[in-house]
Order: sequence, then C-alpha cells, then structure tokens
Amino acid sequence: GASQTTALGRPFQLGMLYDCRKDALIPGITLWDPEKLQQSLRTRPQINTDFKVTASDSIEDKSSLLNIDGSLKLSLLGGLVSVTGAAKYLNDTKKSFRQQRLTLHYHSTCRFEELTMSHLAPENIIHQLVFDNDTATHVVTAVLYGADACFVFDREVSSDENKNTVEGEVNAALDKLKFISVDVKISLKMNDAQKNAVQKFTCTFYGDFQLLSNPTNFEDALKVFTDLPKLLGEKKELAVPLRVWLYPLDKLHSRASKLQKDISMDLMLETESVIESLYTAEMKCSDLLEDSPAVAFAAFHDKILQMKQNCYKYKLRLVKKLGSLLPNIRGDVMKETALNELLQEHEESPFRRSELAEWLKERERESEIIKSVLRQLKDYGAQIVDNIDVILMDLEVGNLVSYTFISLNCSDVLLLHQTSYLSPSVEGETDEKIPDSKQKSWLTAEIKKGMKKNLKTFKNLIDSKDCNPARFIFSSVEMEDNPGSCILLYESECDEAVYFTPPSKPKNAVQKFTCTFYGDFQLPSNPTNFEDALKVFTDLPKLLGEKKELAVPLRVWLYPLDKLHSRASKLQKDISMDLILETESVVESLNTAEMRCRDLLKDSPASSFTAFHDTILQMKQNCYKYKLKLTKRLGSLLPNIRGDVMKETALNELLQEHEESPFRRSELAEWLKERERESEIIKSVLRQLKNAGAQVEVNIDLILMDLEVGNLVCFMFTSLNWSDMLLLQQKACLSPSAKGGNDESSPDRKQKSWLSPEIQKTMRSNLKMFKNLIDLNDSTSNMFIVSSREMKNNPGSCILLYERECDEAVCFIPPSPPACPVIEEVKENTVVVKVPPSCPDTVEIKLLYKPKQDSVWTSEPLMKDQDVVTLTDLRSGTEYEIKCAALGKLNYTTDSDVIEVTTEV
Repeated sequence: GASQTTALGRPFQLGMLYDCRKDALIPGITLWDPEKLQQSLRTRPQINTDFKVTASDSIEDKSSLLNIDGSLKLSLLGGLVSVTGAAKYLNDTKKSFRQQRLTLHYHSTCRFEELTMSHLAPENIIHQLVFDNDTATHVVTAVLYGADACFVFDREVSSDENKNTVEGEVNAALDKLKFISVDVKISLKMNDAQKNAVQKFTCTFYGDFQLLSNPTNFEDALKVFTDLPKLLGEKKELAVPLRVWLYPLDKLHSRASKLQKDISMDLMLETESVIESLYTAEMKCSDLLEDSPAVAFAAFHDKILQMKQNCYKYKLRLVKKLGSLLPNIRGDVMKETALNELLQEHEESPFRRSELAEWLKERERESEIIKSVLRQLKDYGAQIVDNIDVILMDLEVGNLVSYTFISLNCSDVLLLHQTSYLSPSVEGETDEKIPDSKQKSWLTAEIKKGMKKNLKTFKNLIDSKDCNPARFIFSSVEMEDNPGSCILLYESECDEAVYFTPPSKPKNAVQKFTCTFYGDFQLPSNPTNFEDALKVFTDLPKLLGEKKELAVPLRVWLYPLDKLHSRASKLQKDISMDLILETESVVESLNTAEMRCRDLLKDSPASSFTAFHDTILQMKQNCYKYKLKLTKRLGSLLPNIRGDVMKETALNELLQEHEESPFRRSELAEWLKERERESEIIKSVLRQLKNAGAQVEVNIDLILMDLEVGNLVCFMFTSLNWSDMLLLQQKACLSPSAKGGNDESSPDRKQKSWLSPEIQKTMRSNLKMFKNLIDLNDSTSNMFIVSSREMKNNPGSCILLYERECDEAVCFIPPSPPACPVIEEVKENTVVVKVPPSCPDTVEIKLLYKPKQDSVWTSEPLMKDQDVVTLTDLRSGTEYEIKCAALGKLNYTTDSDVIEVTTEV
C-alpha cells in the first residue's frame, strides 16, 4: 500500500516519481500529462499549528522533532538526501558539550492535495516507458502543505562559570520557550531576571519562511516566532510540501521496479548509534582542545587534534560506504547481512565506541590533572614559556627554574592503529614503534605521585628567599629518562640544565500543572496552564462555527464488500477481547517500566554515580528495544490473523513467549522495586552526608593533586557496579547469537539486590562513623567526600582514608572500645589505676575521670607502654567515675564502660 515520507525541503509535486531505494526524487519524468493531472486534483484545507521545545541534540531526538522515520533517517545518515529550509537544522550539530542548546520547533499545516483513485487506473497512464527504465519505485499521490521553522538557541559555558547559575539561566530560557504562544503579546514581555538569563543565548534560524533578516538573539527570535503565521501569505500560497504519500509503481504495472526490503529496526538503531558515537568523540575532542593543557602544550594539543581528525575522516568513509549499501539492500541486489558486516567491521576497528570512550576518558583525566597543576603553578607566580633560549639570553635573569612536563609527546597506540587503519598501504610500517597496548596512559599512579612531589618542591623553591633573583616558569619537553615531570635548573651564567633534586629530609523542589492541548479545534493560542485550559474548555462549543461547518469526522460506518460481491476480500475473523486486553497490558507494562526508569535516572543516586545510572539506563534501553521488536511482530501478525492466513493461536504464542522472557511484568516489577529501594536508601545516605558537609566527587585523583588538601576522607559506595542477572538475560534475549556468553559471570539469580540487610546495617554504621569524623575534624585542610568504586572485599560501603602526603587509600577502622580500667589502690587523695592493653588500631589511650556529680571529664594521657596511672589531687571521701578512651586515626574516639570508686576519708 501507500507509504509516507517527510519532504525535508525537497520540491515534491503530485505525479512526481520517487525512488525509495535511494530516497531520491526523479525530476522531469511523469506517468500522466499535466492537464490530466490538474483535472484529477482534489484539495481540502488541513489547518493545524503546533510547536515543541527540546534541549536534546541527539540524532534520534532531532529526527523525531521533524517526524522523520527510521528508513529516511538512515538515508540521511548515509548522505543520500540533501535537505533545505527548516530541515537544514538536522545538519546543525553541537560542537561542544559546554554548549547549552535549546530548540524551538514551529510546525504549521494548511492544505492537503491528492490524486483521485480514478486517475490511478492503468488505462489513464500515458507514459508507459517509466515502468521499464528501473529509475523509480513510487509515485507521489498526495502532498500535505505548510511550513516548519526551527529556532536554535545556543549558549557557550566557560569552565569558570558557576554551574548553578548556568543551570538557572538555561531553565529560565527553557521556561520562557515552553510557555510561548503564537499571537500572545504577553509572551514577548520579560522581566529583568529573564532578560539577564537569555541575553547570553545566540539564535540560528532554519525555516521554510522568507524573512527580511534572520534573528540572532533570543528577543528577536520571539518577535519573529509570533509573526510566522502571516509569512505564509493571505491564501497560504507560500506553503511548501511537508509530508508526501507515495504509491508503489508495481501496483500500477507488474514491470515496475519495487522496494524489495526494508532494513530492520535493530540495524537502523545500531547504525545511528555508531555515527552518534563518532559525533560525541569529535565534540569531546573539541572541548579538550579548548582546555588550558591543550592551549599551553602543543604536544598534548596535537594528540587531541589528531584523534578529532581521524574520527572525522573515518566518519566520512563510513557514511560513504553506508550510502552505497542502502539502495542495493533495499532493491534486494545485496542482502541485509552486508550492513551487518559493515557494522561488525566497525566493531573490530580502532574507532569502535569502547576504544574511543576509554581513550577520551584517559585524555580527560590527564587534562584535568594537568589543569590542576597549571592552576597551582600560575597561582604561585610561574608563567608558561615556549622558547627557553630567549630567556637564557636575558642578562637580568639569574637562576631559571622550570617545572617541566616530560611525557606529553609519548607514543599513543590507538592513534597509531587508527593511522594504519585509515591508510592500509602503510600497514605494518609502524608496528615496531607501537607501544604496549595495555598501558592506556602515561599518567600512572607512580608518575602522579612524582608530579605532586615535584609540585610541592617547586612551590617551596618559589617561597624560599634564598632563590631570588631566580625566575620560575613551566614548560614541556620530551625526556625518556624522567617520565611525567621534573624540575630543571638553569644556573646563572650556564645554558645547560640540570635536574633539581632537593636534599633528603630527616624521616620522622494547581500552579505547578502545565497543560498541553490536542484537539480538532483551531485556537488562537494553546493553553499552557490549568487556568487557561478551563477558559478554553468553556469556549470550545463556539469554535465549531455558527453552522458547525468546522466539524471533522469522528466515527465512520463501514459496509463489507463481500455483501456486494462474492469475489471481494473480507474480514475473516476478529481477535478475541481477552487477547486484545492481554496485548494492551503487555505493552503498557513496558511503557511503565520505561517511565519508572526515567524517574530513577532523575534522582540523585543516578545523577551522582555513573555505575548506578548506567544500570538503570541499560534497563530503559532494553525495554525500548524489546518493545520495538514486539510491536513489529504484532504488526505483522494482526493482518494475517484477521485475514485467516494465520490462526489466533499465533498471537497467543507471541504472548506466551513474552511471559517466558526476561521482560515479563513480574520480572520488571520486582527488578524496579529493588532499584527504587536502593535509590531511596542511597538518597537518604547522600542527603545526610551532604548535610554533614561532605560533597560528591567523581575524580579523586584531581583532589589528591591539590597540595592544600590534607587528609582526604571518603565515604565510598562499593557495590553499585554489581553484576545484574536480569540485564544479562535481557541482553541474551535481544541478541540470541550471544546467548550463554555470560553464564560464567552471571550472579546468583536468587539475589535480587546487592543491598542485603547485613550490608544496610554496615552502611548505617559507616554513615554514623563518617558523621562523627566530620564532627571531630579540627583541620580546615581535611576534606570529606562521597564517591563510588567497585571493591569486592568491602561490599556495600566503606570509609577510605587518604592520609596527607600519601596517594594510597586505606580502609578506616575505628579503635575497638577499650576494656574497663582496674582499681589497684585507693587512698585519701589518690587512686592507682591499671589500664588494660589497647587494640592495634588505637593511636593513643587516655584515662578520663570526674566527680560523679560533675559533667566535665579530666583527661590523663598515657605514655607509650604505660599501663599504671596514679590519679592525684583527688578530694577525700568523694565518689569518682573513671573510664578509658581509645583514640584512633583522625582523633576518632571510643570509650570503655564507666567504673566508680570512692576515695577514703
């Protein structure tokens, strides 16, 4: 039957030929004479206006905004379709993750033109040669006219801007766009806060309208937006094709070419995902190139730039291959496996998502750490220098001291593999130079430790009065014998540098409702809140016109053709209500699961911890993919069952298969219940930790590079990376070829959550201990944070302590409560007390005593190995309370039970 496609600014006309294999128009050739075409034209008004706002810039969301189906989207990705007008918005992708983007989409339709069925009769076709030349597969039989417009608002965010301020300004702009309505002047009014929020946004306009000048800022864009309805002309004569209906040529003549095969949804989604990952890699490279390490050091800059260029070249090559495959697969010249092979080839290339993600993660880590070092060097007064020789020529410079980065130019295995992959002719020539592929970064733990030590030494040199009139700089050179960094000293009157080595030191949250309107009425403006909706509701009867001339069809009555003639096709069987309800329930349960996942992703545990976020996101994506598969199979079954080609049992079998799958309602409900429980508990812990003064940190290495941080104490969630049985089974269900591949690593199916009662108990204990540590903290340099890391030896949570001057973490263990002290001798003014030995985690032991009626304890410290204490200056005939206190690391204290003693009179 007929199919639909989006025009995307292409000059469609009724009767025009179209090749669905290439998604291409065939100009200059038609089946009918123009005069006959005009006589068979039927036109009716179809007036509708709609607008949407999105903050997403993904291929999926942009395509959805312009109503582009999967097949056309694939052609766009393969470079087969050239777009104009509003559709040019598809080519405008964000260049940076630091770019905040909001898009306002305006969609208006005015008329629908179609050819009559009589015109399609074979005897009316004049140009029969079209069926023989294999140029087209379809003919345009209907066109919906109107216009689209996209206002793209961008805001650059600098690294030193406050995140809360930026988020507030973006939300203010988003709210303004959400509540805008055509012809409502109040939408143009902005208070000072709104004006301040939107003034940093620029605007780019893509539309099917001819403007005198394109808007460049937020305020101009709103003015243009309200004028758009007038720009189609009084009779809408300036409208353009928005959507077209295509009729297969093989239905008109058996000799005509036809679209043999649609590409499967799975392959469409996978192809989209591959190209999206390459866009993401380029964007991340662009961000890294703007950061101070790439600006300061050419070696680091060139490495990032090479990755960006490699991804761009590979993307062009991939798109070209995709563009040549699609028409051949759709025309059945090649099998769909050819696209599968292309994607498999990608997965084996040095441009696969996992390789790029890991490489970029390491470069981002390096950039953040180098940035931290650079910030501290600049704060100390050092400056960057490219040409040291120029400074050495300055007679006024005495000693020249350089903090030097050594390893920024080290060989990169992935870049070498990519170069070889992009230029097969040189394959093998670089093998000898390729380093160990297991080492992903030059910035090892040992090098970080040395870099921090050198930074501290460099600061001490600047602070030292003895170094004047020395000049302090930082630079980058390649030196194999000092990986990471070193301090180079150019002594006065000497052009040769020596490594500076310091002398060793002695050891020792009814108005909150928004409204979206869908109706068969043409409103001057759509209601956006509860109050406006009630006003519109009372006016609806008037909007049908005085004679109800604006009414539209609501329900139709159909007469069976087999009652008119025995040869006519007929509906053989209606599907039973039980199966209809059960099918509806299955799809509803999948929608519910996606909604619950969406809610979980907005909660603080998923926002704070990538491991928890990724688990929820995987479930959401799995449910979406499975739903697509299920609805596709359902769509193919229904016509066959209704036409009695297949029995109703086929639908029963599909539903039974669902009930045996890892997507059945009970499994999803139980899984989501557990994740919601985990999220609530983690949320409670996070709230208490933040209230106590701790902050969530992802990059602990960055904090450890800060010399101003003393002891670093971290409440660590250790099981958020817990292997999930249901997700593994879903993955096997969605990819049958991989079934069984995860059996060995699959966890015990009976265990639904890592958050067992025992782990909860330990987590509560650790939370209490962590808050006590914060309360006991007496140093402004100590830092308390919350993070996540997989630690199988400490399931659930633990407290990690990074002591000053040490990059290695130890699990914080409090001292055990000491045993009660023992009274050995009591006199009038003295008591002799024996103190039992302490546990290994005790740093210091104290004896505390006070008169029973007092509230303040007196402390008596004990010397090392001292086990007997004589308390003097006591009052005679007085009852005293005595206890032991064990002090651990960070002054964490535990007390023994209290004993009582009365001095003699």
